[in-house]
Amino acid sequence: MISIPYLKQTIKSNLLLFLGFTAILCAFLTVICNIFTPTSMSGIETAVNGTFASNIITGNTFVEFLSNSFYAIMAILFPMLYSIIVGNNLIASKVDDGSMANYLSTPVSRGKIVVSSALYLILSLALMWIIASIVGITVAEIVQPDSLDIDTFLMLNAGAFLYHFAISSICFAASCIFNSSKTSLVIGGGIPLCFFIINLLVKISEDLEVLKYATLTTLFNTSNIISGSDYIGDFILLAAIGIVLYVIGIEVFKRKSLPL
Repeated sequence: MISIPYLKQTIKSNLLLFLGFTAILCAFLTVICNIFTPTSMSGIETAVNGTFASNIITGNTFVEFLSNSFYAIMAILFPMLYSIIVGNNLIASKVDDGSMANYLSTPVSRGKIVVSSALYLILSLALMWIIASIVGITVAEIVQPDSLDIDTFLMLNAGAFLYHFAISSICFAASCIFNSSKTSLVIGGGIPLCFFIINLLVKISEDLEVLKYATLTTLFNTSNIISGSDYIGDFILLAAIGIVLYVIGIEVFKRKSLPL
């Protein structure tokens, strides 16, 4: 139940955002791949010892270093910002500025519009992580041959996608529920940003570790993924949260009154 022309238009209107955030994500991954060597890590850990960064910049292997640096900050922040901006633009922003009325005046139904919008956001995030996976493996093989555990790296990216699938569902549901773009951004963007800030605070101070249970980030446990234990349940829960919130957003938008 999608509209191919509407989906194509959505891809075109969000293409620059997608390319920009994907490029930023890949650029940070490339830089980190070039930084890690046993010698450089020893020097970096000595330099940050005693600072808040000592809990982030650490790791005995390449994939552990990625886990504590790239997947702790950049892999969380940039796709999240993409979801916040695009999620709001897909529905709430169009309702707020009146352009949704133009789309609904065509034969394209509400259902097709909202499902096509949800499909775009999900597929664009999946493509973002596919590209990041290809870039990461390619760069690692060039600058750090045989240092990257590719299976674990791909599993980390699968977990990152599922995390952002759940995060994007919050943004999308807020966009569908609220007619005001400002309210959509406050709710749909505020909740994921709070998760990010809380997660940083937990990494900086062990005294705040209890706060980790207040965020979805707890379900993207990179340590468990690296060790290969107790992460499948987290993946399933992230997928379930995403599916439920996307369905709620779609159904609310199909049934609610619009100021058209």
